Amino acid sequence: MLAFCFFVGISTYAQTDEQLKQKIESINKELSKAMIAGDNATVLKYYASDAISLPNNSKLIEGLDAIKKSNESMMQSGAKIKTFESATKQVKSCGNTITEIGTYKMSMTIPGMSSDYEDEGKYLTIWEKQSDGSLKIKTEIWNTDKQPMGGGM
Repeated sequence: MLAFCFFVGISTYAQTDEQLKQKIESINKELSKAMIAGDNATVLKYYASDAISLPNNSKLIEGLDAIKKSNESMMQSGAKIKTFESATKQVKSCGNTITEIGTYKMSMTIPGMSSDYEDEGKYLTIWEKQSDGSLKIKTEIWNTDKQPMGGGM
């Protein structure tokens, strides 16, 4: 009987990839709103303390404190995200690890530029399911689809 209760408890806790995708999409909407509002505290609550960020055209950022510092530095530079939309294309889970692949579109103002910077690209986020069922970002990477200096492929 104990084994049956254990199995039922695990299967109730387990979430399908589609359920995880919906949960991640909900978090991504909150993250988008927070980034546009410049709400770094809300953004950071979704990162694990040992998270790693691999931003486009920049060095690796390791740990929550370094990610916080990087975000604050961008905000202090006067850059401001005006719009940000992500589209989750695929979610695959394995144990407590969830891999999300998606695309993004964004616009931002950057001091010294006469018009908004428009960008679109792709990203990969590795999420970790916490003991309370919440999700935290462990690793993220994104890069633009735009070619530097107008080059093509």
